[in-house]
Amino acid sequence: MQATDDHHLNTRFPNLKRNIFIVTYGRSGSTLLQNLLMTIPGCIIRGENHNAMESIWNAAIRCRMTKQTWGKTEQPASHPWYGSDLIKPIMFARGMIDSFTNHVLCPPRDCRYFGFKEIRYNAFGDRLHEVLDFMRFHFKDAFFVFNTRDVDAVAKSAWWKDWNESDVVNLVKGSDRRFSEYHAANPDFTALIRYEQFSNDPQALRPLFDKLSEPLDEAAIRAVLNNKLTH
Repeated sequence: MQATDDHHLNTRFPNLKRNIFIVTYGRSGSTLLQNLLMTIPGCIIRGENHNAMESIWNAAIRCRMTKQTWGKTEQPASHPWYGSDLIKPIMFARGMIDSFTNHVLCPPRDCRYFGFKEIRYNAFGDRLHEVLDFMRFHFKDAFFVFNTRDVDAVAKSAWWKDWNESDVVNLVKGSDRRFSEYHAANPDFTALIRYEQFSNDPQALRPLFDKLSEPLDEAAIRAVLNNKLTH
C-alpha cells in the first residue's frame, strides 16, 4: 500500500509535511525521544494511548475480511451476512483514523508534523509489519522511528517489576528483530536509533533529522537532554 501525495489530511492541516510515529517498548527512552523530536518547529508528538491503533486495525481488517468473503455479491435478507456487500472497508478505516486524529491526538491546525509514541507494539507480534503498512496507507507519508535500548538496561527497570526478566528479554529481542526487519525493507520512511547514543550525543540524531529534511538545533536538543525526566 502506498501513501497518496494529495492526502485528505491536507484540508485540515495545510502545513502538514508528514506524520511521525515512535515505535518502541517500555523504558526505552521514548519520552525523551518524543521531546527531542519536538525541537523541530511545528512538530507535535503525543504520548501513549494504550495502543488504540490495535483496536482500529482489528476493526478495519475484520470489515475487510467480511467484504472479501461474503460481500463479493449481494446477499438476500435471509442470509446471515446480509448487507456485507455494502461494507466500505477503506472508508470505514479512514473514518476511524480521522476520529483518532481529531479526538485522541488533537493536533493544532498549523502543525507541520504530528503523531504519537507507543510502547505496546509487541502486542502485534509478527504482524507488526501489517499494522505499520496500515498506518502508512492512512496517514500522510507516515515515518516510523524505531527506538531501541540495551536489553539488560530495559529488563532491569522497575517498570517491568511484575514481569519475569527472561520474558522482558524475549520481548525486547523480538521487538528489535521486527524493527530491524521493517527498517531494512523500508529505509526511505523509517529510522532505527539507539537510546545509548542519542541520550548522550545530539549529533547521533543528525541522520534522523537529515532524513526528515529538518535542521538539527543542537542548543535546543541539549536543553532537552539537560532536563532530566522524573517518571
